[in-house]
Amino acid sequence: MPKASRNTVIKRILIAVAVTLALLYIVFLFVTTNFLGSNNIVTETAYRATAYDVIKSNAYIIRDESYIENSSSGIVVYNVDDAEKVTAGGAVATVYKNESDVIARQQIAEIDERIAYLQSLSAVTAMNAGLDTVNSQLSADLVALIENINRRSFDQVDDASEQLMSSIYRKQIITGEQLGFDDRIAELTIQRKQLVDSCGEPSGEVTTASSGYFVSSVDGYEQVFDVSHLDEITYADYQNAAPADVDDRYIGKVIKGVNWYILCPITEDDAVNITHNASSVSVRLPYVTGAELPAKVVSVNRFSDETMSMAVIACNYMDASLSHIRRESVEIVVGEYEGLKFSKSALHDDYVERTVTANDGTRTTERQKVQGVYVEYGNELLFKQVSILYAGDDYVICNENPDPDVLYNGTTVTLYDKVVIEGSDLFDGKILD
Repeated sequence: MPKASRNTVIKRILIAVAVTLALLYIVFLFVTTNFLGSNNIVTETAYRATAYDVIKSNAYIIRDESYIENSSSGIVVYNVDDAEKVTAGGAVATVYKNESDVIARQQIAEIDERIAYLQSLSAVTAMNAGLDTVNSQLSADLVALIENINRRSFDQVDDASEQLMSSIYRKQIITGEQLGFDDRIAELTIQRKQLVDSCGEPSGEVTTASSGYFVSSVDGYEQVFDVSHLDEITYADYQNAAPADVDDRYIGKVIKGVNWYILCPITEDDAVNITHNASSVSVRLPYVTGAELPAKVVSVNRFSDETMSMAVIACNYMDASLSHIRRESVEIVVGEYEGLKFSKSALHDDYVERTVTANDGTRTTERQKVQGVYVEYGNELLFKQVSILYAGDDYVICNENPDPDVLYNGTTVTLYDKVVIEGSDLFDGKILD
């Protein structure tokens, strides 16, 4: 056979094979779509979940703060802790002439705490506490320590450990394993007297003119904004805020009043959202505390010549970490939505029906197109209307019990429904093989 003829035959064979493969593929698609496609669906279970409508921003913390001035020279030792309440005229610090006096005073304070602790343990014998009572307390203290460790509440582990040791000591005293702490208390008392005799008198005392929460540091932002004019703060004011130079004689400050304020820029859309939907909100400061703080929107400052609005939010919760913060990332929880969660891909538009009975008793069927999901029910697909509470990027939260007038035929998705999130040729009543 000539070479040209062989090439022609080969080409025809290749073309025939290609056509045959194409026809087989078309037949495969036809069969899988129309006959085998009924089970070619993917479902997920609808379960209860909570979503939050959150506004994120960078906050500036405003407080009504007054400086505490020290007029004495020497080494300052604070008498109160940060965020501790103080009264006007109360002593917040003591000034000593030299460092050795400071060390001696600190040692005296530690000895006083130790003596008081040992005396409280010894008091168990005088109280005639029952062994059952002490055992119950010991068990409770052990559980509390374990729970703090499991929750990683390491700031409370020390206190829980000390409380557990106290219960152990009390049990030892009652059972006679520990005879008491009189000898140790006597030793500590002698040490205390020696320290007192060697320690000089303080050279001064620092008092505060105002009552409120004590803070042992200053940052220069204390007087930048006036809390009586919060509704006048602009976005430009926020951007231009800068600390002032603080004199060395200021050794701390007092936060006056109950409330402190979170000032943060927000977009126009967020301003509308927070104005219409929330007066009471929750605030998260993720880099300061894991707690969600209850708060209240004081004002939303909106100015026509500025691109950003300023939200002012009041909070009255206080602790040592919160007393120091100034510029922080903030999350404002405007809304909380609890319902049934599933993927957005499950949403479709289809018709649902209801039966209407007229006054004369005649019954008619009405149809309406609504938004809903297909649910696998046995070997059949059912279409159920949904009432969306919240829409995330790739999921929705739907009302599990919407008002009756929201649903056209009274039926909606329920807990643990198998909701179809992928599939072709979906329709209400479709039979699954």
